[in-house]
Amino acid sequence: MQIRMLSVLARRLGAGHAAIPPSRLALLRWHELVRAARGEGLPADLAERVPRPRSGPLPAEFRLAEDVPVAENQPRPDAPGQGEGAGGGFGAGTAWYGQGERPERPVLVVRFLDPALATLLPGLAGLVAQTGSPLSHLAVLAREHQVPTAVGVTDATERFPEGTPLTVDGVTGAVEVGELPPAASTSARQEPAA
Repeated sequence: MQIRMLSVLARRLGAGHAAIPPSRLALLRWHELVRAARGEGLPADLAERVPRPRSGPLPAEFRLAEDVPVAENQPRPDAPGQGEGAGGGFGAGTAWYGQGERPERPVLVVRFLDPALATLLPGLAGLVAQTGSPLSHLAVLAREHQVPTAVGVTDATERFPEGTPLTVDGVTGAVEVGELPPAASTSARQEPAA
């Protein structure tokens, strides 16, 4: 929604003048954006402003130490490499990253739970996320679609390359390489966990 708002605002501000790309509007501070929207003009130094350099993705888990984020892996002593179950029962299928040809029984493996992935949920055999919470929007939607979901699975995108056969337990958060026979995975998926 914010991108759409900036795009509309850029068109309105650029009416009768050279169009202002939304990427330049993103360099405005809030009070400058409000002034521009009121028709009070843009800051004189906008052309010289440089966007912040892109930083890498946030770590799967981090903590603040002296006001600085510190990446931290918190392995589960009871089940190393296992995530947290977010519901949906039990499923089996083929690891898929959400792009390219969709396998017959896809298990979507992602770095983080992006709500934009909601359109991919129908028909998934499972969902595995490297980060996230059982209370995240996508995890809630996955439960509604009865998609077995595990979140907080350490290094999921590295451990489970596309095409890897996987089983996902949405109750315990266990994700294992290996697949049930097709009939067994279908019946298991139809019985969501309580």
